[in-house]
Amino acid sequence: MKQRKLQIILLIFIVLASCTQHQDKEVVTTTIAEKPKPTFQSDTTIYCQDKYYNLAFQEINQMLEDKIPMDFKRASFLIEWAYLKGDLDYDIFCQDIARIARDLKTFIKAKGVEQYKTAGNFALYEFFTKPHSMNQYKPFTYDFEDFYGEKDYQNVFVTKLLRTHTGQCRSMPMLYKILAEEIGAESYLALAPNHLYIKHLDEQNKWVNVELTNGHFSSDAWMISSSGMSAEAIQSGIYMKDLTMKESIAFCMTELSLAYTKQYGHTEFCLLCCEASIKHHKNSVSAILHKHITLKNLGLAYKKKYGNKPNEKMKKYHEEWLATHYQLNELGHREVTKEQYAQWAKEMEIEKEKRQTQAKN
Repeated sequence: MKQRKLQIILLIFIVLASCTQHQDKEVVTTTIAEKPKPTFQSDTTIYCQDKYYNLAFQEINQMLEDKIPMDFKRASFLIEWAYLKGDLDYDIFCQDIARIARDLKTFIKAKGVEQYKTAGNFALYEFFTKPHSMNQYKPFTYDFEDFYGEKDYQNVFVTKLLRTHTGQCRSMPMLYKILAEEIGAESYLALAPNHLYIKHLDEQNKWVNVELTNGHFSSDAWMISSSGMSAEAIQSGIYMKDLTMKESIAFCMTELSLAYTKQYGHTEFCLLCCEASIKHHKNSVSAILHKHITLKNLGLAYKKKYGNKPNEKMKKYHEEWLATHYQLNELGHREVTKEQYAQWAKEMEIEKEKRQTQAKN
C-alpha cells in the first residue's frame, strides 16, 4: 500500500515537473518573440533650455546618425510632442494610426487587389479623397483658413489633420507617408516651392505625383508650371526628388526647428537643427533657407543690442549667411511669398472643382 502511494506521488511529481519545464519553455519563447524595440539613450547635453525640444532633437538626431532605427512616425510625433510640452500621448497616437491601417488593409482585401504592388496606394488615395467608412465618410480637405499656422501653429500638425480631416501641404503628405509605412506601401515625400507632396511608382514603374491638397494626380509638367520652379532648381534636385527615409527624417528635424522658432524665435538651437538636417540632406532647401533666415535674425538682434561692436561669432555668422545666400541662388531657389502660395492653393481648388464637374458630365 505504501509502495503504491509512493508510485502515485512520484508520478504526480514527474507530471508537475514536466508541466513546469513546458511553462518555462513557453515563457522564454514569448520573451524572445516580444523583444522590445531599441530606444534612444538621452544624454546630459543641453542643446536648448526647453527639455522637450532637447529630447526631441536628441532622438531624431540619433535616427539620423544610425544609432537607433529610423522611424518617420515617431519623428513626426516628436515635433508636436515638443511643441505641446509633452502633452501628447504616443500610445494613443499609435493606436489611431494602427486603427486606420487595419481599415486600409481590410479595404485592400475586400477589393481583392492584394496582388498589386500599388494596392496600398490605391487604398490611401480612397481614404484621403473619397467618402468612405475608413474616414467616417469625411474626406480630407485643404484648410484655407490658416494653412501657415499663423493663428494657431497646431493647424500644421498631423494630429489636427486626424482630428478634423482638414490640413495643409505638410500634414497631409506626412500622414500619408506614416500610413504607407504602417501598411507596407511605397511612398516618398517630395518638395516643391513652399510645398510638399507624395511620389510613388505605379504598376509600370513610372512615377506618380499624388497631390493631396486637391486630391488629384499631377503631371511633372503641371507641377513645374503651376509652382514656378526654375530650371536650376529642378536640375539641382532640390525639388521633385523622391526623398530617402533619412532625408525624410532630416525634413522632420527642420520641422522641429520651425516649431521651436514659432515659440522662441530664432536662436542657436535653430542653427543646430538645420545643420543636423543639412548634414544628412545636403541640398535640403527648407533647412538651408531656415538657416539663412536664422543667421540674419541673429545678426540683427546682436546689432540692435550692441551696435557695430566687433564680435568673432557674429563675423562667422555673417560669413555663413553669405554662403547660404550664394548656395540658395546656385540651387535655383526662388522666394515664394505667402500671397503667391495662397493664390496657388486657390487655383488648385478651382482645378479640383472643374475636374469634379467634368466627371459628373
